[in-house]
Amino acid sequence: MGSEGTIKKESNFDILLGTEWISLDPEGARARVEMRDDLRQPYGILHGGVYSSLVEGLCSYATAAAVWEEGNIAMGQSIEVSFLRPVTAGHAEARAVVRHRGRTTWVWEAEIVDDEERLCALAKMTMAVRPAPKHAPAA
Repeated sequence: MGSEGTIKKESNFDILLGTEWISLDPEGARARVEMRDDLRQPYGILHGGVYSSLVEGLCSYATAAAVWEEGNIAMGQSIEVSFLRPVTAGHAEARAVVRHRGRTTWVWEAEIVDDEERLCALAKMTMAVRPAPKHAPAA
């Protein structure tokens, strides 16, 4: 929680990645990144780590937003990503839906689409939900 009593919107890594937050609703969380040269792998396509980072950032932030008021934090526990089609220009948009909301874990399913709505990746993300440490910095 930030000094104003709200969850901090972006991590330094999300800023570096260029994440644009669209929705944090667990029934339809969405975020995207714009393709730029420093996100390309050597063959000119969006690096697979960007897909994974986008999914983890989205699921982490959406879970944290849902559990923060209960005094909890969220952190990635596992991620599985299947790459189906490369993104070469425009945006990669992650769209995630929570499939399980447990006391200590949440499980998300996510897809990444390009600007033409083509499916580029499928992912499953498991989040650990834990009590916020008293000495922890703001989420």
